Amino acid sequence: MSAPGCIKTSAKQCEFLTRLVEEAEYCADPDRMALLYGMAKDETDNLSKSLRQYLNRKLPSYKIGQKDAA
Repeated sequence: MSAPGCIKTSAKQCEFLTRLVEEAEYCADPDRMALLYGMAKDETDNLSKSLRQYLNRKLPSYKIGQKDAA
């Protein structure tokens, strides 16, 4: 996946995550609220996994988070 594609996909995941959390915050049913927050947690995990996979394809793991010495 290209960088623009990864960003576009991540943005869509963030929008979905935002809607889940907003709906959970205004939910009066505790069971549904818990379900929505659980879905938001799963979506957060999916987003993190997608970004990690993208970065792992672009950089060796030992370079992720490091700045260039130059």
